[in-house]
Amino acid sequence: MGDAVVLDRVRRQVLATWYQVVASLADRRMRLFTTAFVVGQVCDALTTQAALASGRFAEANPIFAPALASHPWLALVLKLGLAATVLVAALTKVAEPRRRVVLLALAFISLEAPTTNALHLLGAL
Repeated sequence: MGDAVVLDRVRRQVLATWYQVVASLADRRMRLFTTAFVVGQVCDALTTQAALASGRFAEANPIFAPALASHPWLALVLKLGLAATVLVAALTKVAEPRRRVVLLALAFISLEAPTTNALHLLGAL
């Protein structure tokens, strides 16, 4: 199998996945839940970075802590990349009506982390 054939298969799979994502986002609630998930992930990355930069906090995740300590920006890009992968999987691999429930749960969990981080930074927790 030549490189051109492999590249064509990959291109077709990427396009098919893109079309599935676009079709999933046709539903207004899916767009809302997806937006909440993305906003939560970005806010989590920012509040985590602010907490670590303050010197008052340490990363609680034992798997992620060494990566954040040695390469913080690379670790944050990896975190956002993993979040994007989870989002695409939820939008393309989970069938309706479960997709809405899964996205709602992901959005809730995604928004909880930066809220907790912000409360810690403010000294409320």
